[in-house]
Amino acid sequence: MRNVTFTWTETEPDRPARDVLVRLIALTDHAQDDGDLDSYLLDLGHGGEWSGSLLLSSDLRTSYQLCPVRDEPLRGRPVDDDRWLEILAAGIADTSNPSTLAASCTYGNPGVASILELPDALAQPWHARRQDVPRGDVTRHELALDGDESSVVFVYTPPNYASDGAPYPIAVLFDGGSWMTLDVAATFDNLIADGLVAPMVAVLVESIHGAARFGPDRVRSLTDPEIFIPFLLEELIPFVEAHWTVSADPAKTILVGQSLGGLAAAHAALTAPHRFGGVVGQSSSFWWPGGPSGRLTGEDVLNAYSTGTPAPIRFFLEAGATERDLLGQNRRMRGVLEGQGYDVTYREYQGGHDYACWRGGLADGLIAMLRPFDER
Repeated sequence: MRNVTFTWTETEPDRPARDVLVRLIALTDHAQDDGDLDSYLLDLGHGGEWSGSLLLSSDLRTSYQLCPVRDEPLRGRPVDDDRWLEILAAGIADTSNPSTLAASCTYGNPGVASILELPDALAQPWHARRQDVPRGDVTRHELALDGDESSVVFVYTPPNYASDGAPYPIAVLFDGGSWMTLDVAATFDNLIADGLVAPMVAVLVESIHGAARFGPDRVRSLTDPEIFIPFLLEELIPFVEAHWTVSADPAKTILVGQSLGGLAAAHAALTAPHRFGGVVGQSSSFWWPGGPSGRLTGEDVLNAYSTGTPAPIRFFLEAGATERDLLGQNRRMRGVLEGQGYDVTYREYQGGHDYACWRGGLADGLIAMLRPFDER
């Protein structure tokens, strides 16, 4: 365990904060669910400086923001959903911490977040851009469909891509807009330069028929098989095959998803194992109950894998140790897959539902799925 101290200095003395909340993505959101945020509130000292300490696991990684609350104190008071969203929206990065997560990658807040990485957190050696590593190319494309909004995808091709060479493996990533914000191409470049994955074509899906990032449209696009299955099989893959030299081998075609994207990836692979032979699922929403905005449930996917004929699909699954029900359902999915004889790599990291964690897990998942095929 490590004792971590957070500080914040008042920036608006004419409208001073009544409380300051440390919003750790891995922990504070659950404290709100439990109705007790007091442990994550800083104390006001002399000169307008707020400070407070938390005893945290030494292998924790989490993004976080400092949320000054200026209307009324939080301490000892319940916070309803509307006020909670207002508090989140006021969060700002920690100016004393140079490690940051790009804007628009934190639920409830469009700004930059800080990243806390304690000494024993899982290593993440491949996400940062290296100046001496050759760069692949990334291009933006709109896939038009009559009667629907266009879908937006980004396509990464590796350094020295050769259209007349051997077909390249394909990695399809959901929530591609967030990954583009995080410069995921740097991860691809580093892994290829280090010989850890085969040179590949990566397809980053920013939107499916106009549905992108957060919100109900994204939920529907990733939980309605009548939307995402035809999109993958009838629009996206044919488009990629028509414009790039890519493999038709399902063992060299993987789906990557976080949260609901992980649920969609698992369902799509079982629906079309002739095309998708690998799944990287990060904090996959196998808990998802469905509802008006999404037809597919986590239980649907678990049942399909537990009762159906096993397919030749490999899995890399990970979930945060702080993710409560989601963690339990990922453990259950691991058990179902192992019981059915699937090839599964499973791990848990000390963190939450967080791109600060997923950026490292993405690299490890790609290594597990797409290491050079002559090393298999």
